[in-house]
Amino acid sequence: MKQLSSVFTPYLLTTLLLLVPTASKSSKGFLDEDDLTSEQVVAKHLDSIGSAEARAAVKSRVILGTALATARIGGSGQTEGQAVLASQGEKSLVGMAFTVPNYPHEKMGFDGKKLTVAELTPGTRSELGKFFMAHEMPFREGLLGGTLSTAWPLLDMTSRKASLKYEGTKKLQGQKMYVLRYETKNDSGLKTRLYFDAETFRHVRTEYEFRIIQQMSERPGVTQKQGDSITKLVEEFSDFKTVSGLTLPHSYKLQLSVETLGRRILQDWTISISQFVANRTLDDKEFDVVAK
Repeated sequence: MKQLSSVFTPYLLTTLLLLVPTASKSSKGFLDEDDLTSEQVVAKHLDSIGSAEARAAVKSRVILGTALATARIGGSGQTEGQAVLASQGEKSLVGMAFTVPNYPHEKMGFDGKKLTVAELTPGTRSELGKFFMAHEMPFREGLLGGTLSTAWPLLDMTSRKASLKYEGTKKLQGQKMYVLRYETKNDSGLKTRLYFDAETFRHVRTEYEFRIIQQMSERPGVTQKQGDSITKLVEEFSDFKTVSGLTLPHSYKLQLSVETLGRRILQDWTISISQFVANRTLDDKEFDVVAK
């Protein structure tokens, strides 16, 4: 089998079957937010995915779809292409292929030990690639891709050296959300929050924020020339449908924003998922996107 690091292969495209989703079933009913614990949110969230047996049955997952990349600030334009998400245990890969010469792909993979990020051209990486080179935590902790990934840490927090803290509720686009803060020692400075729909307990959003606070000069007469630097990555999940007993999102969006004095970047990538396949054995090399 050709490596998934090529983003998609004729083998995958010809062997993966298009699954027809059925109507999803949700776990409805609000809990008392004042007495709610992170453990209760996680338990309800896991139920929203599917039964314990259905969740445990999936050891690996390959997902295919289409990708739309959009530059909104710090550039402009759109390009369409194809996408693949793959995971096996704690290993994961995200790949997108485009036909633009100076922007051929986005490819990031974690083989359980090492993160690799492909260059666009020798010595040049995309803004998204540079983000993950500086912040490996979303891949190392299995957060990236949410419930689409077998590495999703909430499936088994006992194996993680991390903690969850309940932060109450918040409204996003008129919808009430339960918010959990994800904390780990190796967070590379990222503040991470997970958002769950208060009615269904589906995981619908993750926010990662890295902030450098500019200290005010103590010297008299010195004007502050530089504001805070804020980098934020947001994952959004929607269009939930049932696949083989598991309710999973079929739309996955990444948005990256970078704000410093005199420099702003806003880009997003939307993946529309069409094909799932579970329990195909994947070699560790599949998750190394720069292997020769």
